This record gives sequence, structure tokens and C-alpha cells, in this order.
Amino acid sequence: MNVGLYAALVLATAPSVVSAQAFSPAEKLAAAKAAGFQVRGTAIFNECDSPAEQIAFERQDLNADGKPEIVVSDGGGCYGNGAAMFVVLRVTGATWSPVLSAQGMMTLLKTRHGGWSDIEIGGPGFGKMPVARWNGSKYIY
Repeated sequence: MNVGLYAALVLATAPSVVSAQAFSPAEKLAAAKAAGFQVRGTAIFNECDSPAEQIAFERQDLNADGKPEIVVSDGGGCYGNGAAMFVVLRVTGATWSPVLSAQGMMTLLKTRHGGWSDIEIGGPGFGKMPVARWNGSKYIY
């Protein structure tokens, strides 16, 4: 599959946003930094040290506690054949901590472990995709 087409599919099939509350520029920078991106001034750079031009931020209540987690995703050639990556951040007070980081696209499943939604990590191909499950403190797959 064409990498550009796959990246477009990844972004088009991303999970729906739970909260329509927009992220402020400061929140975006803080979330990007917590997700492992380099932040220089107001610019965000991916692991290839290129501008993260496809970066996206969403609020998802993955554990149904009424407080959404933050999903930071990015796309592009930096992420290999899957052309995408995502990081799930758990918000505790003022601290944002990664609880899952993966290359591929995130798909929420109907199944749950420990009260948290299971997450399929999709990529190119049609084979079985890995599923991340909550272990009590983070997602594992």
C-alpha cells in the first residue's frame, strides 16, 4: 500500500474524540513533550528530528472514570511502513505520564481489562494485529 495513502487512512480512522474541548498551545507543547517529542520553542519535532507536521491531540476516556486520557499521534515516513505512531498519556493531577507508546494506528476495542479499553495496534497488512491490555499501571502487548 502507498505510504501516503496509508497515513491518510490512519488519520481518517483514528478513534473519535471524547471531549470537544480544544487543546491550548501550551497543552499541546506539554503533551508532545510528555509523549517523547522534542519541543524547541513552539516547534515540535519527531524522533527523526523533523518537524511533526501531522501531530494530533485527542482526549479519550479510556477507563470510563470521567477524566479523559490524552492520545498524541503523528504520521509520516519517520515511522516506517506503518507511517504512524501514537502515545497514550494518563493525566494524574498536573502530571502527564505515558502508559502506551506504539508504532501503528490506534483502534479502541469493545473489550476491557482492569476497566480500561483494550487497544489494537494496527499497521499495514491483513494479519493479526497486536492488542494492548491494561495491566494495572500501563498497557502491555
